[in-house]
Amino acid sequence: MKAIVSLALLGLVPLLGAEAQFATVSAGMLVSKRVPDVIAELHAETPPFRATRGWITLSWTDESAKPTVITAVEHALVHVKDAGTGLGVGVLWFEPDNYKPYPIIVSSTVVPLPIPRTSFVAIASTQPFQKFDWSLALEVGVTLWFVR
Repeated sequence: MKAIVSLALLGLVPLLGAEAQFATVSAGMLVSKRVPDVIAELHAETPPFRATRGWITLSWTDESAKPTVITAVEHALVHVKDAGTGLGVGVLWFEPDNYKPYPIIVSSTVVPLPIPRTSFVAIASTQPFQKFDWSLALEVGVTLWFVR
């Protein structure tokens, strides 16, 4: 069932330059020190304040019954048309650890695709207090909800 849902979910982590609140859904691969995993994510962001947004992501793999939760604040560093890159800090809440919080440093890059409301997204993160464990999520997705 989760595999079908994962394949059905195509979305994106938000466009950093968007001037509104929005939600997206995405699917892609999570690359880290471990074997790559197929992921599906639901993501929502606040409106920007001085080029900074707060966001939350719920992330599932084929093996997860409950999502990993990622909360962060990210500042837009580069913005060209609808593409952008941001850098921020947040907390990673792993379900296998009963949602024990792990601080992270995160960077997102969003590049629009020629299909309306779709983008390619790369999200890099590291856990500075966990031997700098890192991950890279490579996703494609669609904006579900956008409010100006």
